Amino acid sequence: MFLRCYRFLKLNLPGFLPGFVCPLLACVIAVSAAVGAAAQNNNIVNLETSLGLIQIELRPDVAPGHVQNFLNYVNDGDYDNSFIHRSINGFIIQGGGFNYIDGIFDFVPVDTPITNEFALSNVRGTIAMAKVGSDPNSATSQWFINQADNSANLDFQNGGFTVFGSVIKGMDVVDAIAALPVINTGTAIGTAMPVRNTPFDDPVDWSKHLVMVNSTVQVSYPVPMVPAGVALLLLAMFGLIRYLVRPSGLIKTA
Repeated sequence: MFLRCYRFLKLNLPGFLPGFVCPLLACVIAVSAAVGAAAQNNNIVNLETSLGLIQIELRPDVAPGHVQNFLNYVNDGDYDNSFIHRSINGFIIQGGGFNYIDGIFDFVPVDTPITNEFALSNVRGTIAMAKVGSDPNSATSQWFINQADNSANLDFQNGGFTVFGSVIKGMDVVDAIAALPVINTGTAIGTAMPVRNTPFDDPVDWSKHLVMVNSTVQVSYPVPMVPAGVALLLLAMFGLIRYLVRPSGLIKTA
């Protein structure tokens, strides 16, 4: 961002400013632009799993309802102590449906279903919401991460599965989860739950075997202000420019 802005300004400023001023002014403006651009990247959620961190960048520009829905669960703590309950290697891993707290399995509490907002393709590394078959507007708490390019399938099923973000760190963790053995639980949890540290203890201590999502946290970046020193330098530079270009200044006009 900084280099692109600097190069553009350095090429375009000389047409109306003294040449020796341009590089410094371009640098100052570019720094300010880079600081401003960084403030916009605040839609990040960290999923801390048993196998490591999965970091997701959300896309409220294409699926605002889904992003808000997901953040509601995140910020309410509903996904904390949940677990990955479905894994199909080469396809998806899925969570957000069940939790395991103090030795007890339970459902993640669900909010009102949301309206489908399909726009982006279900390619590798994207996150989308699961929903009930034959009802495009039935997504609640369950999410899945595409381990492969599933666009030919999931973009056309049930109104298209709405992608609302993508993994920016931790696809190796997703792949590691997908590579784990799965079991048929014989319950509502399903037939493809990934497990670790096999074989099981007797009696089974599920905390050692589930792929837990221990916590989900929205990463908030403060909106940075232009540093006072930069602001003063800008003011000083513009004052110098005004002095240099006036008829009685150092640069004589025709």
